[in-house]
Amino acid sequence: MLPAQQDPLLVDLSPAPPPDDGEVRAWAGSQSVFVSSVMAGMSAEREAAVSAITKVGARPLLFEAFGGMDDDPEDAYLGNVASSDIYVGILGARYGKPLKSGYSATHAEYNEAVRRGLRVSVWSAHEGLGGRQRDFLEDVRVFQTTGTYTSTEDLAGRVEQRLRVIAAESLAPWVKIGNAVCRASTVAANLENRRPSNAFARHAETRITWPGSTARVRVAAVTSETSSSRAKTVTVNATRLPEDHSSLLEVSLEGRSPEDLTELALRIALFGEPNPLGAMSFMASAQDPLPALEGLGVSEDAFAQIAGLLITEELIGRRGADHISAFRLGPTRAGSRRLLLGWFPRRRYVNVEPMERRIEGDTSRRRS
Repeated sequence: MLPAQQDPLLVDLSPAPPPDDGEVRAWAGSQSVFVSSVMAGMSAEREAAVSAITKVGARPLLFEAFGGMDDDPEDAYLGNVASSDIYVGILGARYGKPLKSGYSATHAEYNEAVRRGLRVSVWSAHEGLGGRQRDFLEDVRVFQTTGTYTSTEDLAGRVEQRLRVIAAESLAPWVKIGNAVCRASTVAANLENRRPSNAFARHAETRITWPGSTARVRVAAVTSETSSSRAKTVTVNATRLPEDHSSLLEVSLEGRSPEDLTELALRIALFGEPNPLGAMSFMASAQDPLPALEGLGVSEDAFAQIAGLLITEELIGRRGADHISAFRLGPTRAGSRRLLLGWFPRRRYVNVEPMERRIEGDTSRRRS
C-alpha cells in the first residue's frame, strides 16, 4: 500500500498568545504541581519552587506537607505524584538514598510522572554532576528539555515562567485541519473557510486531528461563543465520515499479522529500520511525518505536540489503529529524537481483546 500523495504541510508558527494574569490563575486553579528533590540541603530551592507555584495560583504538593502517613514511603511518594498535574524536579549534587525499587525518591517520582503523562519541568544547578545523579539527568534529557538556574531567586523566576508557558500551551492546544496545523484559538476561521457553499461541495470534507485521535468529517456549521476577554468555545457541527482504509490493511503476510505489519511500517518510517519484505515492501508502508517539521523554527514544546498530531493521523487515519495510548518525543540530539509510541489496534474479533503495541527508538536521521 503506497502512501497517498499529501498536500504540503502548513503550520501557523504564531506562538500561543500569552494569557493575562486572570487567565493564568483561572487555569492554574485546577492544577496541582508536585515538587520533587532530595530533602537534605534543598529546602531553599523547594521553597522557591513553592513560591513560584503559588504566585501563579496553582497548588503545590511536596512531601513535607503531607503529614504523617502509614503507607510505605515509596508508595506515599508515588501516590501524591499520581494526584498531580505537573511535575517540577530540582536536581542538586546528591542523588539520594535508593528506595526498594533501586531508585532514589526523586528518580522514582520522575518515573511515575512520566508514566502518568504529567507535564514535566526539571531544573539543575550543576552541570558537572557525577555518578548516579549524572546518569539520572541524562535519562531525563532523553525525553525532556531541562533548564539550569544560578540562585533560588533565579529558580523561582524560571519555574514561574515555565508554568506560564504551560498555561499558554494548555489554553491554545494544536489541532490539524486538512493540511493546516493551527492553534485551537484560530480553528473557527480555518473551519469556516472549508464550510461548503452548497450541499455537494467536495471541499466540505476534511480531516480534523486533535491530541489522541482523528476523524474524516463533513463540516456543516461552525459557531463560537466568547466566555471571557479572549477565551472562546468553538462548536463544530459536522458529520463523521467512515475511514476509507485499504483492504490490504486486513491482510497477513509471511507469518506477520496486520498488526505486525503496522508496527513494522512504523519502525521503518520513523526509525529508518530496513524493510525485509522485498517485492512486497509496500505492505509495510507508512509516512514519516517528522521531516515536514524540521527546519521550521518550531519550539520544542510545539514540535512534540504537532508531531503527535501527525503521527496520530498516520497511525489512526491511514494505518487503521483504534487509539493512541502513549506518546513521548524528546528534544533533538545529534540530529535525532527519542520517540516512544503506544497504540491499540482496532478490535477485529468480538472474542479477542486487542493488545497494546509499543515501539521506542531514535528517529531516523535520514531527513529529506
